[in-house]
Amino acid sequence: MSREAIAKALRRLRKQSGLTANEVGALIGKSGKTVNAWENNRGQPDADMLISLCDAYNVKDILAEFRECDRDVFAVSAHEKEMVIAYRSNIKMQPAVDRLLGVGKEKKITVYKAARSSDGEEDGYIEVTQEQLDRLMSAPDTDDDF
Repeated sequence: MSREAIAKALRRLRKQSGLTANEVGALIGKSGKTVNAWENNRGQPDADMLISLCDAYNVKDILAEFRECDRDVFAVSAHEKEMVIAYRSNIKMQPAVDRLLGVGKEKKITVYKAARSSDGEEDGYIEVTQEQLDRLMSAPDTDDDF
């Protein structure tokens, strides 16, 4: 991991914890100026100090916090992690969740069906795929049934 990425992660963790650099320094036995230097890439904590910082910030998974990636692109909250775990553990519910969220192999679109069908169904809503809707919309208009 780059020094700059470590500095950014330290700053992010401190801000998430709601602590000032001076407060963090007091917790770990360093000055706020030293904490500030680490966050601005003018130095780095050693391994023991990094663990102390993680304790101060209540970090549960050090590797996940300091993995080099752009966290702004795809940050996942604790709630989202819980949702993924629940999704993966309920295989039978996955198709329903996919349909509800509009994800998966074949997305369904709900459309209003105004005409009575040949099987006598009443007006109402039906689900169709995008391909089915495109075919319907591109079909020629005819008055042959009248």
